[in-house]
Amino acid sequence: MAGSVNDGALVEKGCDMGRTENPASQEFHNFANVTNAVIWQGVAAVTRLRISIAKGRRLCEQTRELTLQAQDARTHSHALAVRAAYSVERAHLAAEWVACVAARPRLRA
Repeated sequence: MAGSVNDGALVEKGCDMGRTENPASQEFHNFANVTNAVIWQGVAAVTRLRISIAKGRRLCEQTRELTLQAQDARTHSHALAVRAAYSVERAHLAAEWVACVAARPRLRA
């Protein structure tokens, strides 16, 4: 049997919360108000959580973009450093070549 008869009213088992008779109208409305307040607190908590998750995702995306920019900057600065080192090496080689040419004995014409 799904319920029991209590003074002519059907009271569901498990739903009467330990009451032996029908709750008074004011008690029912108080319970409904508390239940409604708890539900809306849950809705507000879920909304705050969704906003927090969205902010976290946005921060992750910004961090990813900044990381890529830093990597690009390092790659670019590394390329510039290699180019500068190559230019310095070429300058040293050119200076050595000029010194070798200057040190050669000159042929008399």
